[in-house]
Amino acid sequence: METLRTRDKQFDGSIVPGLPDDLAHLCLAFVPLCHHGRLKVVCKSWHAALSSKILLNIRNRWKKAEEFLCIFRDDPSVAGGEIFDPRNKAWALLPLMPCDLSTYGLSNFCCVAVGAEVFVIGGSLFDARNYPLDKPLASSAVFKCDIFCGSWKQLSDMTVPRGSFACAVSDDFLIVAGGSSRHITLPSEGDGVSTVEIYDMKRNEWHFQEGLKTIRAGCVGFLYNEEFWVIGGYGGSRTIAGVLPADEHYRDGEILNLRSGEWRYLQPMWKEGERRKLGQVAIIEKDESFGIFMLEGSIIFRYNFSANVWIRESVLPRKVFVKASSRMVALDGELFVYSEEQYLDPYSTGRPSLRFQVYAPKKKSWRFVSTQPRLYHSPRYPWTAACTVRL
Repeated sequence: METLRTRDKQFDGSIVPGLPDDLAHLCLAFVPLCHHGRLKVVCKSWHAALSSKILLNIRNRWKKAEEFLCIFRDDPSVAGGEIFDPRNKAWALLPLMPCDLSTYGLSNFCCVAVGAEVFVIGGSLFDARNYPLDKPLASSAVFKCDIFCGSWKQLSDMTVPRGSFACAVSDDFLIVAGGSSRHITLPSEGDGVSTVEIYDMKRNEWHFQEGLKTIRAGCVGFLYNEEFWVIGGYGGSRTIAGVLPADEHYRDGEILNLRSGEWRYLQPMWKEGERRKLGQVAIIEKDESFGIFMLEGSIIFRYNFSANVWIRESVLPRKVFVKASSRMVALDGELFVYSEEQYLDPYSTGRPSLRFQVYAPKKKSWRFVSTQPRLYHSPRYPWTAACTVRL
């Protein structure tokens, strides 16, 4: 016993006996994240090292970071987010987001991730203190979840409440544009906005940027070549036969130069009558397979920057119904497509399963990934939000 105690004191504080801590951190950073849970129980020093965000910086520097899928099936304060590892078909759960007991039914929010932090921004909800009760309100709240610590923190609210808006993220800032108060259960209600705000992560402050030229909600936003692109969406509305409301969807977009702060107009990306509105959009940021992709029904299109058109790329092996709510997310240079109809099985008595249809643009090939999420909770709203987490 005395020998063991002497040995423990000799190596107390060192991560790997005989190695400098910098080199030990480098060795641990090369271990896939799926094994970190088992390695943490080896000793206290390994637990501290594997729980440190120093490893994230090392993994990014040596290009060993792995991408994971973060899914919110419902209001994050009702059903916690889920993290999916596509390489090992493993799931992890996020804690419930803090909530206001007077509000409920959050939908049409955006989620983005920077490192080990997932941001939930805005959305549309109902407030029990508001009259009438069935009138949705836009939310200005912003929350951040630290995946490593498993804790939520509320950040500064946006100046203008909004849901169904364009959103993009960088290492230092968030940017949001447009939006409305429309709720997913009331698809014909809501007031739109054209304002643009930028969030400074270091100062925890929101600042106004020059706004969009027109009100634009339900739009898509992404960063490309130091520019913020806002495409698609809807603004005004019309009535069919003087009774049924119908949105007037945009075929064009607006592009903000982040250096000069000036907007320029993007011409319509498809001809009149070619499609009704912009579909689900995902951006592959890897250099060798970079591209902007759109899912419309069961067809995937790729955006051609020089011609400003959407070109047909591929067709889903298993078609999905047009009315089914599908989601497409970029992950490790591939496109993961899943839909509500693939998740819900009314005849199944066991744990529900989820099947991804995965497309590799570089190889022009398809594959399937089947998995069973840990939560039994079925989506009340069709696939509320999803984003890619890079760790």
